[in-house]
Amino acid sequence: MRALKRRLVPLAPLLAAGLAGCQSQARRLLLLDEALSPSTELVATATPWRLAGYHVEYRRYYPHLTRADLERYRTVMVLGGPRPENGSDALDAGDLALLTEWTLRGGVVVLGYPTEGEGSFARWVMNRWLAWSGAGITIGDFALRDAVDPTARPRARAVQNTGLRGIGFNSFPAGVNNLLLVDNGAATLARAGPDAFEQPPGLRSTARSDAPLVAASRVASGLVIVLSRSALEATGQEDSATGTRSFLVSLARWSRRPAEWARIPSAGPRARLQLEGGQLPVLARSPRAVPPTGATVERLERRDAPPRPHRVAAAPTWLQRQGVRALVGDFPALAAATPPLARLTALDSLIRLLDGGGLNLLVTDAHAGPIADSAKTSRWERDALRAGWQQVAGRLQATSVRWLPLVGPRSFAPDTAAESCPLDPLLWTRLASGIRVLARFAATRTDLIPAVGISLDASTENWGAPPFCDAAWLAGLEAMSRDSSRTDARLIRLTQVPRPARYDSLLEGGLLAAYDSAVARVAAQRGASLRADVRRQRRGLLLAVVVYRSPADWFTRSLVQGMSTPGTPALVFSSDPGGRVLLDSGDSSSVLHVVRLEAPVVFAGDAVRLSRTVFRANDGFWLGPSEVLLAGPSDSLARLVRRLGKDR
Repeated sequence: MRALKRRLVPLAPLLAAGLAGCQSQARRLLLLDEALSPSTELVATATPWRLAGYHVEYRRYYPHLTRADLERYRTVMVLGGPRPENGSDALDAGDLALLTEWTLRGGVVVLGYPTEGEGSFARWVMNRWLAWSGAGITIGDFALRDAVDPTARPRARAVQNTGLRGIGFNSFPAGVNNLLLVDNGAATLARAGPDAFEQPPGLRSTARSDAPLVAASRVASGLVIVLSRSALEATGQEDSATGTRSFLVSLARWSRRPAEWARIPSAGPRARLQLEGGQLPVLARSPRAVPPTGATVERLERRDAPPRPHRVAAAPTWLQRQGVRALVGDFPALAAATPPLARLTALDSLIRLLDGGGLNLLVTDAHAGPIADSAKTSRWERDALRAGWQQVAGRLQATSVRWLPLVGPRSFAPDTAAESCPLDPLLWTRLASGIRVLARFAATRTDLIPAVGISLDASTENWGAPPFCDAAWLAGLEAMSRDSSRTDARLIRLTQVPRPARYDSLLEGGLLAAYDSAVARVAAQRGASLRADVRRQRRGLLLAVVVYRSPADWFTRSLVQGMSTPGTPALVFSSDPGGRVLLDSGDSSSVLHVVRLEAPVVFAGDAVRLSRTVFRANDGFWLGPSEVLLAGPSDSLARLVRRLGKDR
C-alpha cells in the first residue's frame, strides 16, 4: 500500500489539474446570438445563468460553434436571429453537427428561438435539428400572446419529477412565445397561463391552458432545452424579475445536475436531416478548429452599480421645468405647393391638440429638400417654402409651444432616398445642407426653435443592419486602414470583394469587429460634423434624432455619439423606454431621451407609473404621428395625456 501511495504522489498535481479543468468546463456557458446584439442587451438573459453558477461568455462576432468550444464549454445557448436575410449568421451544417456531438459528450444545448414571423428561418433550422436528434419537440409558427400580461406556469408534475426546486407553481411573466409541440407531455417544464390564448385548429396541444412554453429532452448523454429568446430575456422586464428569475435560475441550476434529468423523456426515433426548402439555403460549412483571431469572447457580468442621477447641465430651462411633451408628425401642409390658408388650417388643428394635451413641443418634417438641393428645384418652390416656415413660426410664436424642424432622407430625390446607403456621401452632403439651412432659420428664432434634427423614418429601417453597400464598404475599409495592425495589402484585396461575399469575408477573416467599429467611427464623425455646422450658425442650438424604433442599432448610437457633448446634449426621440441607458456612453448628461407613448398605452396604463417612466427614467414623452392622432379620439387622448404629471 505504501508503495502504491509513493507511485501516486507524483500524479497528484496532474489529477488535481484535470479535476479543476472539468469543474471549470462545467461552469462555463457559451452564448451565441445570431442577431449579433450588443452585450449590454444580453445582460438580462445571462443573469439567471450567472446566478446559478455559470460563467457566461459571449462571442458576438462569430456566432458559430468550433471544435475548441467542445473542450471549453459544457453548455451552449443559441439565440435565433430575427432577420432571415442574415443567412451567414444562422446555424449551418457544421453547427448542427457540433450540436449533435455536444449532446453525445453529455453537454447541454439551450435553443432560444425568435418568436412570431420575424425569425422563421432560424426556427426552421432549429426544427430540422430537433427532428434529426429525435428530441420530440417542435417549435410552432403560431405565437401565443396574452392580451395584458403574458404568463407561464411551471408544470407541477414536471417540476416535482425533474427537481426544479424553489420555484413553486405560481405563474410568472414569460414574454412572447410560440406554441411548442411535444410528443411526450412529460417533456413540458412550463405551460401557458389559463387566459386568452386562441389556437388554430389541428394543433397537437390538448387544451388552450396546457400549451407548452418550455420543454426539455434527453438526447444521447446530453440535454436539450427549448424556449423563446423572449422568455430568456424576460427578467429584464419591469416587475417580472422575481417569478421569472426564480424559474430561470432553477432551470439553470437543474441543467448542471445530470442526475436529475432521469425523468425527462429520452430521444425518440431520429428523422432524416432535411436542409432543403427553407427561405435561405443552409450553408454547408465545415466547423473551424478555433474561432477567428478577431472574434474574442466577453464575460457577461452583472452590473450592480446604482444608476447615477440623471442630470443634464445644458438642458433648456423649459425642459427642466416641464420635461419634453412633444407631438411628432410629417405635417405635409408645410410643402411648398400648399396654399397659405390651407396650411394655416392644418396648423390650427395641431395647435388645438397641443393645447388640449398640455404639450410644449411640435416636431415636424420641415420639407427642406427644395432649399437643401436647390439644383433640382425652381425659385418659386424655395420662396414658398421659406414663406411657409415664417407662417408656422409666426403662428407658434403666439403660443407657449416650441418648434423642432426636421430633415430626412425622404426629403430628397428618389436616387438618394430609401434605397440609399447610410454612409452615401451624396446623401450626407444634402442632409448637411438641410441642417445648415434649418440652423440659419433657427438663428432668427432663438426663443421658438431649441433644436433642429434628422428624421430616421421607415425608409431608413434597414440602416440598423451592418452596412455592406459600396459607400459604407469603402468608408469602413478606409477607417480600418488607419489601424497599423491592418496590412494595406489585405485591405486592398478586400476592396475587390463583391458585395454578396463581403460579410462572409470579414466573418471568416476575424475582421467583423474591426469593420463594425470602423463604420461606427465614420457615422460618429458625420454626426460631429453636423454638430459643428449648427454651432457655427447659432451657439447653443441642439441637434435631435427621431426614430420610430429602439435607438440601440449601430447607426443611431454612433450618430448620437457624434452629435452630443456633455455641454450640448442631443435630443433623441425613440420608442424604447430603456433607450437612454442604451445610448449612455459614460456621461448621463450627453443625451436627452424622449420616449414614445402610443394611444393604447395611455388609455390602459397606470398614470402614476407611466409618469415615472417618462419623467424619471427619461426626459419626457412624444406622441405621433400626428396625422394618425388627428383621425382618432384626439380629445380623450389629450385629456389623458394632460394627467401625466412630472412630479409624481
